[in-house]
Amino acid sequence: MRKTILSLCFVMLSAFSFAADIIDSFVVDGVYRNYILHLPASYTSLNQYSLVLNLHGYTSNADQERLYTAMNNTADANNFIVVYPNGIGNYWNAFGSGADDVKFLDSLIEKLSRTYSIDRSSVYSCGMSNGGYMSYTLACRLSQKIAAIASVTGVMSNWNLANCTLAHKMPMMQIHGTADPTVDYNTGGTGSMGVEATLLFWRDTNNCPLVSDTFDVPNTNVGDNCTAQLIRFQNCEQGSEVYFYKIFGGEHTWPGAFLTIAITNRDFEASTEIWNFFKRHKLNTTTGIRTIVEEEKTIAIYPNPFQNKLHLALESEDDFSITIVNSLGAVIYSGTKERVSTFDTKNWPAGIYFAIMKRAQGSFTQKLIKGE
Repeated sequence: MRKTILSLCFVMLSAFSFAADIIDSFVVDGVYRNYILHLPASYTSLNQYSLVLNLHGYTSNADQERLYTAMNNTADANNFIVVYPNGIGNYWNAFGSGADDVKFLDSLIEKLSRTYSIDRSSVYSCGMSNGGYMSYTLACRLSQKIAAIASVTGVMSNWNLANCTLAHKMPMMQIHGTADPTVDYNTGGTGSMGVEATLLFWRDTNNCPLVSDTFDVPNTNVGDNCTAQLIRFQNCEQGSEVYFYKIFGGEHTWPGAFLTIAITNRDFEASTEIWNFFKRHKLNTTTGIRTIVEEEKTIAIYPNPFQNKLHLALESEDDFSITIVNSLGAVIYSGTKERVSTFDTKNWPAGIYFAIMKRAQGSFTQKLIKGE
């Protein structure tokens, strides 16, 4: 009965809240696939806009996801386009059985890019539950077009794990409650990985330092019966990052959601934090590799692997700084360097290091290995 009442609320509210949004469909594999598109209030074809795919959960739909996550408001405030696609039978194929949803979402990106002014370096995917699972599928199977992903209450399926081929390191954000009764925090459920196993997969895949930064999210709403913590793995390869909002006592919900259907964190808004994360990451649309890699053409660190000496060369005289950390995140060196420099590394222990280099044009991280 509770589910029926909530469904009626979604229908009644969505009937008058989103009259300006565009509802459209097209044929993929002989089936009409549909979606809801929201253009920011200031949209003009003279500018280019980021595109965010927001994928609904199992048994839900695009209309409910649009209302529940309130991402239209975030899109208007931050000037990006958001699209809410529909899965067939209220389901996304993130488990290897069902419709070719990767083909559908790939085709949707292409269709929207032909019709609207979209920045192809800034295409992202996020989703709730099954939509989060599907965002991981896109990370693994459409990474040449997806710059970063975020999952709320969804984890990696075992099928995704076995079929993950990346064109670039993938920045990812996970948001999950420790008391989630639907996608278990520890195990993930049938055919899935647990939350922490999912994070470790992406930490290692992105070649992140082993040690994270951890921050308590201010408990601004003491009546929501849960608290939050942000765990960050930064300085990963190609400038990628792994972010995790851990909701202590949180259930299967979207923080800051429009409706409260279970224990929902209200100390932050998931839609806003997802966008804040996405906007940090872009692709090079020619190569499909993150734009940050382009900076490596003018900065060289060699040899790699190295032994007793490590050389740094710059092709320009721009302001430049470098920080080198070990695999535990401890700083080995921090400072500015001239156009050509040499580090004496004979006393450095063998292992993995990360060089974080910053210039006016941007920053990137390179993994370094010292041999025995």
